[in-house]
Amino acid sequence: MLQSAVIRLARRWTTRVDEVLAEGGLNAGQLAVLNLLAQRPSGLIQREAADALALSEAVMSTRVTGLLAAGLVERQALKGDRRAHLLRLTDSGREAAKLWSACASCVQYSAESSVSLQDLSTALAVLSRMNAALGAHDCSVATDADPAPQSRGCACMPGQVSTLGA
Repeated sequence: MLQSAVIRLARRWTTRVDEVLAEGGLNAGQLAVLNLLAQRPSGLIQREAADALALSEAVMSTRVTGLLAAGLVERQALKGDRRAHLLRLTDSGREAAKLWSACASCVQYSAESSVSLQDLSTALAVLSRMNAALGAHDCSVATDADPAPQSRGCACMPGQVSTLGA
């Protein structure tokens, strides 16, 4: 139930931001790249940018291709490693990042202003704790006969461990 609500909210939020950014020919994913590069004026290697945004290199490449075509980002091959590319914002990219970040912030303000500061603070604290718990969670099962964990469901739910793949 909570998972579904979080997913619906994330989708609706992204859709709304995309609607706002469409006027500038951007989407939320591209704005994330612009904002990341705005924090690194000297540039960032494309692979590092993908890692920072938790994206595959293929998804990052698609986003960068659109930004290159719009003249918002420049890409330069690195000396000594022709497969690596340094990404930098152009002057237009810096301006677009400022303008469209402000527009996307309006969506955030609209959503956040619909709840009290106390509720927002509680929600953020709860989501942070849940995120940390998911990062630490281990769904492997170890038995006395085989102490090496096996991927057979979730050990934290005794009696309900899946035997799929067993």
